[in-house]
Amino acid sequence: MILRIFKSNPLISLVLPVLLAVAIWFSVYFIHTAPQVKTGIPMFNVFFGWLLHLPLAAVLFAFALVVFEAYLWNTFINKQSLLKQSSYFTATFYLLLFSCRPVLVSLYPSLLSSLFLILAFRSLAESYKKEKALGDAFNAGIFTGIASLIYFPSSVFIVFLWIGLLTIRSLVWREWVISVIGFILPFGFTLAYYSVFYTPENFWYENLIAPISEYHKPQVPGWQQVFLLSAMAGAGLICMFYFLGKISDNGVKNQKISALMVWFVVFAVGSIILSPQKDARSFMLLALPLSFILANYFARTKWKIIPEFLFMLLLAVIVINIFF
Repeated sequence: MILRIFKSNPLISLVLPVLLAVAIWFSVYFIHTAPQVKTGIPMFNVFFGWLLHLPLAAVLFAFALVVFEAYLWNTFINKQSLLKQSSYFTATFYLLLFSCRPVLVSLYPSLLSSLFLILAFRSLAESYKKEKALGDAFNAGIFTGIASLIYFPSSVFIVFLWIGLLTIRSLVWREWVISVIGFILPFGFTLAYYSVFYTPENFWYENLIAPISEYHKPQVPGWQQVFLLSAMAGAGLICMFYFLGKISDNGVKNQKISALMVWFVVFAVGSIILSPQKDARSFMLLALPLSFILANYFARTKWKIIPEFLFMLLLAVIVINIFF
């Protein structure tokens, strides 16, 4: 019933996800208090550290950012015709994934990093079949570099960038080199900034040694988290198998972009391993490919009962994790 309404009424499918996210975020704001974000990541602290001392402003900014990312990502998916027909399923699942735990109702590095990874992914896709794509390769590199400065575990995506260039295009060494230059450039500016305003000893300690010392083992999850992870993993596996089975039905360009989605999942898991905070925030880079993979299943499957059950299950586990 719910999915049928989403498919038949574009206006409802556009507005309802935002209303759901508003209800979740501001219910959480008045019920829970998200743990303080502690990072030694230079760019995030320099530009957004002050905002963390203004809880309401940080939540409003984070919510606006989540909504913007959701519809930016959804617009990219629709523009590439990856779901055969335009829909707002990708934005819906993106918003739900970024609202599934109280700790996510805050401003944190991986949330901001996701924006630049979306821009990097778009630059890779736009380079398809261009005679020269040095500009797109540079843009993808610099966006990945900024994402890594804001959230250091995103640095694993430099390898994803190289795989993406090799998948979308043939091997062109100039594009690989320019992408690396783009990736390094934000780090060069940051290093220059800290060299001018800090002593070298403070720079290395505060931004390399201290962050590593903050890594810790994850706490034992509660039953709510176990329920959420089990439901997400079950739904994700079902949708992933369906997605892999349908890749060959697409055109060549869409097959290449779909292959990049699978690679993105692999490197998002790698970023979880590197994440200092072993909580829901470390899983959020998975929301990009997973929101599309879920949307692909719910938009294209001909089944009725199973998709409805999975969608209601996802809503139920989110409610449980928010209010219990």
